[in-house]
Amino acid sequence: MSNNTPLDTENREQVTTTTHSLAFDPIADSVSEELITAVATLNDTDPAELVLLADCIDPDALDALFKPRMDGTPRETNGQVEFTYDSYHVTVDSGGTITLEYAESTTDS
Repeated sequence: MSNNTPLDTENREQVTTTTHSLAFDPIADSVSEELITAVATLNDTDPAELVLLADCIDPDALDALFKPRMDGTPRETNGQVEFTYDSYHVTVDSGGTITLEYAESTTDS
């Protein structure tokens, strides 16, 4: 986890960024399920109370990008997908990492 506090000079706001990363197994895990569980844990809430992931990205398509091919062989790619979900900037990479970045702004008086 890391914190950064850059100044948004246009709006005169301090921006505090908190980053959380977790590993998943692209062969055994559903990326969408791991993501929902992680966000629910960070928000200290039940996953059913979260915004639907499908409102942000197609969960089946997200899972398909990272799961093995139809013949069971792993995908040998170096890619990532980025999107926003429940106030988090989400990055999922082919190496099996989900990174959640949350930014809060406070007005600089």
